[in-house]
Amino acid sequence: MTEVILYMHDLLKDEPVERAIDYTNAFTFSNKDWNKVTKKEQRVNLERWIEERGNHQHDTVLELVDFELV
Repeated sequence: MTEVILYMHDLLKDEPVERAIDYTNAFTFSNKDWNKVTKKEQRVNLERWIEERGNHQHDTVLELVDFELV
């Protein structure tokens, strides 16, 4: 596993957006290691990534539809 494929929806253009990001964005770092978390927690982490970085990088408002770890 090296990346997460995000399947998002661009709310301003009303179109799908697919983006690959580093898998660590889905996990939580603590105790000097990346901890595996539940799928629900992964989703929360990825939605945070979208809010903090993705919307700005794509210059739009993105909504997470689904994701997969590959």
